[in-house]
Amino acid sequence: MKIVVSATSFADVVSAMSIADIIELRLDLFSMFPDERKLSGIEKPTIVTIRRVQEGGKYSGDERRRINLLSKYSAYANYVDLECDLQDEDFRLMKCKVIESYHNFKETPSYEYLKDLIESRRGDIFKIATMGRDKKDVLTITRVLCEYEDVVAFLMGENFAWTRIFACFLGSPFIYCSISKAVAPGQLNAKNVKRIFSLLR
Repeated sequence: MKIVVSATSFADVVSAMSIADIIELRLDLFSMFPDERKLSGIEKPTIVTIRRVQEGGKYSGDERRRINLLSKYSAYANYVDLECDLQDEDFRLMKCKVIESYHNFKETPSYEYLKDLIESRRGDIFKIATMGRDKKDVLTITRVLCEYEDVVAFLMGENFAWTRIFACFLGSPFIYCSISKAVAPGQLNAKNVKRIFSLLR
């Protein structure tokens, strides 16, 4: 399990260096898109993300431009995050490993729905982040984690923040954390996560 810190600026990157295993550059939340060569100066593995508005991000521009930006940045990153509704050719444009992601801020779909997404994946890792409502949603996520490898899966929402920790004990390779402010509902602070795992061990 690796701690991924979501950074919204290069100031966050600096703050995350001492605690993160991987730094997620949420470029949709940066004040401007940086020169891609600046990524090569980051001494930790990186994930590049430009999240669209419908997936909880801030990017609302031209979709072709977003894909081209991700392709350009992917040459300097370890992973790039691509949504599961993108075309096969978009995946082929990337020059590093791919985290294929599915976000749902309204509900957690059925296990069968998520199973179909995972089994048709094109990425190296599949990420599922859905809104938690009840115990049935916890069961759905638990089943996904128990039956598939290289899957990150957790429930969003303050009441289900604990599923981010729980998922790591069921094989989730990453836990996404904040360093300054949370970028998703229920996202935990990286320092608190490190403390929790230290106590649990």
